[in-house]
Amino acid sequence: MHTSTDYSHAEKLKQELTQPLFNVMLKKWVGKGELDYERYLHTDTLLSLQSPEGERVSHDELMFQIVHQSQELYLKLASREMVEVVAEMDQDALWAVVARLARVQKILAGITAEMAILETMTPAEYQVIRRSLGNGSGQESPGYNTLRHAADGLEAAMERMLARRGLTLFQVYSAGGPKDLQHVCEQLVTVDECFQGWLYAHYQLVRRTIGIDRTVKALDGLPSQVLQARMTLPLFRALWDVRVELTAGWKREGGYTPGESRGGGGCPMAAIHAMKDTAMNAPVTQAAPVAHATNAAVAHAHHVPVAAYAQHAAAAHAVPAHAQEARTGGGCPMHAMHAQHAPVAHAQPAPTVHAPHAAPHAPAAHAQPAPTPHATPHAPAAHAQPAPAVHAPHAAPHAPAAHAQPAPTVHAPHAAPHAPAAHAQPAPTVHAPHAAPHAPVPHAPAPHATAAPAPVAHAPTPHGPHTHPHAAHALAYAHAQELRSQS
Repeated sequence: MHTSTDYSHAEKLKQELTQPLFNVMLKKWVGKGELDYERYLHTDTLLSLQSPEGERVSHDELMFQIVHQSQELYLKLASREMVEVVAEMDQDALWAVVARLARVQKILAGITAEMAILETMTPAEYQVIRRSLGNGSGQESPGYNTLRHAADGLEAAMERMLARRGLTLFQVYSAGGPKDLQHVCEQLVTVDECFQGWLYAHYQLVRRTIGIDRTVKALDGLPSQVLQARMTLPLFRALWDVRVELTAGWKREGGYTPGESRGGGGCPMAAIHAMKDTAMNAPVTQAAPVAHATNAAVAHAHHVPVAAYAQHAAAAHAVPAHAQEARTGGGCPMHAMHAQHAPVAHAQPAPTVHAPHAAPHAPAAHAQPAPTPHATPHAPAAHAQPAPAVHAPHAAPHAPAAHAQPAPTVHAPHAAPHAPAAHAQPAPTVHAPHAAPHAPVPHAPAPHATAAPAPVAHAPTPHGPHTHPHAAHALAYAHAQELRSQS
């Protein structure tokens, strides 16, 4: 390593930096103090405020001076911004106050970050510089003292603002206090916190260079230990004292034990959700009484025992076990309405085939895709498939009508006056008690087709066309029970 050569290049570069430089883009000389930028910022004066190269006691002295000089400039800026805050606060221009306080916070954060530059200096290097500082200390800083004085004026402006509102700081910070003033006060607290953060950074700098102890004396003769109390000295003491006052009125009662169930919580939406759940679950809890009342009414209307009708209705609506899962609040809202008010099945445009000379009281024959063997006494009638229904023309009173599948029912011309309307569900098996011995019920392929392609209106019954959906099933079931008991 050729030291002489290295230093010769460094010396050459150092000399070049002290001379004006030619800017190829501007095609002008920069550093002569002739350009607008230089004249506006007084750069010739500003850059000559540091000790000349030949007078510095250490290389790090330039860094030490520039950081402290820039700190003074930024403290000056923060103080002037506080003056503007006082003017805006006296005019109740709170939006402007908040915006300007945010600027002060960033200024203080900037000078705090600058302290890290000085931390690159070792204790030995600082000890050399310290010998030339005299009795100087941070307490002699114009920027520090100016900022504290500006903060006193800002605190007085805050008190005037509260007086105009007729409020105290305790009222501002209490529940229901004015949010605009609370926000302004919190911004002032943040400014104070940034200021104390800068003092703490300075404290840490002193601690890592000369140490903190009662035996370590600062240049002003005071122990360095006093910095511990000084760095927590606030700008706006009242804003910190109100926290103590609020905490003094706090009570432990009213909370939750750790691990305790917090029913409903403190969320405002919890009560709303609870009300919605209650409203949606209410119909489910009332379903059983409503079903019982409906069963009783329908059974009474058709002269059927309530127990028999309820048993048949429960069997007709039985669902698999896996389908009985709790659906709290769920399901289609219209399902219950349709279940209670289901209309009577309408007839499809399918022709009705009449079986001639059917025995009295014989139940209606149910057509299969293929003819069914002849019925014997008490033989059950065949069940209907999705095909046209075959009706007996002279069915006895109370004989249930054929139960067609999704196809609409077409009524026979001479149906009994009490024959209920057809329903689209399979009917219970009904025995013909008075059928002639071995008299079969003929299954004509398609004689006497009388129905038109258009749907036919319901045959009127004493109970109206909209009989309950389970009425015919219950009636047929009861009639079958009666027949079995007589056989």
